[in-house]
Amino acid sequence: MSELQRVSMIARTAIALMITTSAALAGPAAAPADREALRQHCTGDYLSYCGEFAPDSAEVRACFKQNKAKLSPNCQAAITSYNKAQKRADLR
Repeated sequence: MSELQRVSMIARTAIALMITTSAALAGPAAAPADREALRQHCTGDYLSYCGEFAPDSAEVRACFKQNKAKLSPNCQAAITSYNKAQKRADLR
């Protein structure tokens, strides 16, 4: 792997962490544990399927929806949990 490829991979991983941390799928009201679950379980899926899109963008959210069946089971569960937490927060 060349130095440029390695730096690019590191940058993409950092972006993936930023996207999941900054609520890739919804607004900022979800609990920190739900955001951490997204980061832990969806970073690889983000890099595999949606890494070409800017973090926290509508394109990433659409990409995750479009590729939902391809996402790992843990990522799917983290997204479901995150979305439920968002809905509960919105009802407050």
